[in-house]
Amino acid sequence: MSASFETGTMRWAIGAGGLTEELVDRASGVDYSIQSPNSPCALVRRGDIEYPATKASVDGHRVVLEFGGAGVTAELEISANERYVVVEVSSISDEGVDEFVFLNVDLSLSGVADEPFVACALALNLLTNVTELPKPTGKLRASCYPRFGFARAKVAIIGCAITDMREVMQEVVLSSDDIPTSPIGGPWALDSESNRGSYLFNFGDMSIDAVDDWINLADSVGFNQIDFHGGNSFRMGDCLPNPETYPEGMDSFKTVIDRLHDAGISAGLHTYAFFLDKKCRWVTPIPHLGLGKDAEFTLAETLVNDNTEVLVEESTEAMSSITGFFVRNSVTLQIDNELIVYSGVDRDPPFAFTACERGACGTEVVPHQAGAKVHHLKECFGYFTPGGDSDLLSEVAAKSAEMFNYCGFDMMYLDALDGEDILGGPENGWHYGSKFVFELWKGLKKPSMMEMSTFHHHLWYVRSRLGAWDRPARSYKRFIDVHNAANDQYRQMFMPAHLGWWGVNTWAGHEGEPTMTDDVEYLCGTAIGTDTGLSLMGIDPSNIGEEPVMERLAAIIKRYEDVRHAGTVPESVKKQLREPGREFVLADDGSSVFCPVERSKFKVLSLSNGQNRWHISNPYGPQPVSVRIEALMSAAPYDSAEAIEVTDFADSSRFSDREFGPGMSAEIASSADIVKIGAQSGCFSAQNVNRPGDGQSAQDQYSLTEHGIRASEGSAESWAKLGILSDPPLDLGGHEAFGFWIYGDGAGEVLNLQLRCPSHMIGGIGDHYIAINFEGWRYVELIEPEGQRVDEYQWPYSGNAYAIYREGISYDKIESFSLWYNDISPGASVVNYLSPIRALPLVSHTLKKPVITIGYTDFSFDTDIESGQYLEFDGRDQCILYGKSSEKIAEVNVEGAQPIATGIHNVTFSCDADAEINPRARVMLSTVGPPLD
Repeated sequence: MSASFETGTMRWAIGAGGLTEELVDRASGVDYSIQSPNSPCALVRRGDIEYPATKASVDGHRVVLEFGGAGVTAELEISANERYVVVEVSSISDEGVDEFVFLNVDLSLSGVADEPFVACALALNLLTNVTELPKPTGKLRASCYPRFGFARAKVAIIGCAITDMREVMQEVVLSSDDIPTSPIGGPWALDSESNRGSYLFNFGDMSIDAVDDWINLADSVGFNQIDFHGGNSFRMGDCLPNPETYPEGMDSFKTVIDRLHDAGISAGLHTYAFFLDKKCRWVTPIPHLGLGKDAEFTLAETLVNDNTEVLVEESTEAMSSITGFFVRNSVTLQIDNELIVYSGVDRDPPFAFTACERGACGTEVVPHQAGAKVHHLKECFGYFTPGGDSDLLSEVAAKSAEMFNYCGFDMMYLDALDGEDILGGPENGWHYGSKFVFELWKGLKKPSMMEMSTFHHHLWYVRSRLGAWDRPARSYKRFIDVHNAANDQYRQMFMPAHLGWWGVNTWAGHEGEPTMTDDVEYLCGTAIGTDTGLSLMGIDPSNIGEEPVMERLAAIIKRYEDVRHAGTVPESVKKQLREPGREFVLADDGSSVFCPVERSKFKVLSLSNGQNRWHISNPYGPQPVSVRIEALMSAAPYDSAEAIEVTDFADSSRFSDREFGPGMSAEIASSADIVKIGAQSGCFSAQNVNRPGDGQSAQDQYSLTEHGIRASEGSAESWAKLGILSDPPLDLGGHEAFGFWIYGDGAGEVLNLQLRCPSHMIGGIGDHYIAINFEGWRYVELIEPEGQRVDEYQWPYSGNAYAIYREGISYDKIESFSLWYNDISPGASVVNYLSPIRALPLVSHTLKKPVITIGYTDFSFDTDIESGQYLEFDGRDQCILYGKSSEKIAEVNVEGAQPIATGIHNVTFSCDADAEINPRARVMLSTVGPPLD
């Protein structure tokens, strides 16, 4: 006999064999459960083996399941009301199973909002793990575990029209005593206008004397929120205010925030979640018993005060002295009430921690008797942590709540919550991170606009907005498109989005790009199109007046933010502003009028081989064309005495780090057939045996993480990698450019030279692309890391947004030097020959008297542009040379500039150049269209 549970909108039936018989939309009669094969309604797991439910018996709301292969039975309580179904675990016969999946329904739904019927599962307590986010989904699954207990694990099932889902979610949340309710978070987040606000970052200098300057600064950019980042303004962990800035402690802090409130500005408390500064009261002078520990040893010999080695009885094989910001490891031991920092580990008997600093973190150096327990503390992001099951976790939450309540904060950002895995292992991070947040929420006297640096199911209940990604360093517009695509999926959870943390960057070398006016216009235009807030860091009252670029860009931001908050932009225009890649400018007359802009951006790599020629399109009427020329760094000559030869391909076995996409193969061999430099070349070949249509389709793919997404919209996975691993890392410090000759086959494939450092040091991925659209020998120089083009292709690391757009490379610590192929057509083979690859010093260079030729007209600029400087010409009468800090250097005379006609025009860049150095530049040409309707 089957068990059927009906709401007003759906019917779910479990068969006597333990299978889901149907999940029906009652309005249409469509069964959305997958029937071939049927999915068991529940599972138990031991190790890697899952055992499906094989029998179900029903007595009213009571359902008894049998898992025949495992010899386990379980009892569920299932009840249905008008809007949703609740499934609760009553008992399980064997509490030693590793996981009890007490809800398991596979659906034929795609999990998108435009389907006529949608479904989701909502966890109703912290015993229940739902891996799917609270949004339309194609899988209903909920699990519980012996670590947290099986009985009382509970989940709600919703099935309805998308127009009703948010309201039903609200009802579900209100029905549970174990789930926090936020009137400005979770299913209510869309109702709060404050969740769409924009904020500044205060990193510690907003004293009572400075608060009015901060208020003026917020007004100058049109923002209505300020975030107080911990670390300087207050201490992480115990939230102790900085006595220099806040001499009366929290009273001083409260005075500052009261002043912000009087000005209509909200204040945000930005902590490192549960992490503990090593100077806080739970660490020193007496360490709290609840400090997080991940290993325990026994002291083998009595430790007297002057001993610097800690001998232990147990093996130290698993211990490490490697630390780093993202590394989940400390070099700190706790013996009784003393903390000891070690530098080395003896992994052979006698086991020992060596080169120790006694009395670390202000603890007292005392003798310790043989047999004492030696604990290894947990650490991440440079901070200690509470134990996940200790009272200290709740104490930290309570202290954060006390700071929030007393000072009158309005917002909270729980940074570093992505380190939640350190509390109980990666598999339990969902529980412990949520546990801390729920404990914190219990202590708040008013609801907080809540954000955090990670995201999973339980955090949605109190979350107010999503998308606070950290600031990029390059390819800003592409990063905004990638970010906004992820934000579209956040909105499926009825969650306002955020366009993240931004800064005003000036010239900082070859790995970054200065922030230009069009970057800010693109960002703020997207914010208007999506009604999304953003945030700025690195701007404060002390520098806004000293750096002219900040004043220029702040004025743009204010105009756009004022228009956004005014709500005067029609939806028809917003829709166009949301389109990725399209660019617009807001009229500077105070109106809400936008005009489209056509921009052509080209990187000049040399003055030969066509690497200084391109074309532009002016789809609008005849008009002046605006020009920007950025002078880039160049490379020393290939035969420079300072060059470092990375590989000459004489020993192809060095390329032992190999990965291949489906159907791909590649090889590197030494060859004397076609040689440019030296005795041999490297013959780099690859083959794609796939047929057209095989592999992944060229479509966007995005995952819903807070600080990284998948974004692939290029070719199928036609990639292949052959790399050299260096241990110790290769030192290329001072040699950040790469030069070599390529004998191209003209087949159009992309060759990628990639650099990576040890992950615990820096996480950047340094891609450098060459399109093999030429035949014969060509000299190439690779300097700037790729950003804009990375997501035009599918790579095994695609979607690692921070590694591509934000992080850099430490050239003195190169662990991986790799050559990749991509964009090889199905059924095709490619062969190219490479000269020895040399790492070369960067060279600052000057573009002397640059000329832009459009068609047959020369735009001649009577100036020199040094690396790091740039020139902007508005096409009419203003041409300005800017310095490395984006400061105005001089007005420049332009000769020959003429309006360009509608249509496509050939463009050439030229300049007076040093014969030994290739001049390199980024050039952008722009035309403007009529106002949007």
